[in-house]
Amino acid sequence: MTAKYMQLAKEIVKKFGSKGQFASVAGAGNVRAVHAEEGNIRVEFEVEKDQTNHFETLHGGCTATLIDNFTTAALLLTKQARPGVSVDLHVTYLSAAKIGETLILDSTVTKQGRTLAFTKAELYRKRDKVMIATGVHTKAFPAMKKSE
Repeated sequence: MTAKYMQLAKEIVKKFGSKGQFASVAGAGNVRAVHAEEGNIRVEFEVEKDQTNHFETLHGGCTATLIDNFTTAALLLTKQARPGVSVDLHVTYLSAAKIGETLILDSTVTKQGRTLAFTKAELYRKRDKVMIATGVHTKAFPAMKKSE
């Protein structure tokens, strides 16, 4: 882990937690970067009441938003440092997470080219490593049109 990537990761996490941004609905305000290197970010957070469904477990939409945000953050920790636009986001839900549980989200760029990038994420409970969800996220880098 280089200090450069960790500092950038902390800035990204802070921005995702800004009130008034959609990312804040996923509770990004209590997310902490714990590891960062080129193309990889690992964050941890405690499940809070406003992140849950009526069964008081982590809401699936919140999980998808966190995976979307932090796979994008992994892309920002590459030499290209471009967020891209989502082409496909697939989340597999494996287990429930309850209020107060500490979770870890590990997001990695698996391949990045000129026009597409492929990322993956694993969300698991910190205390026993039980997998909560996995995700794969494809991002595109559309060509920018020149102004007339």
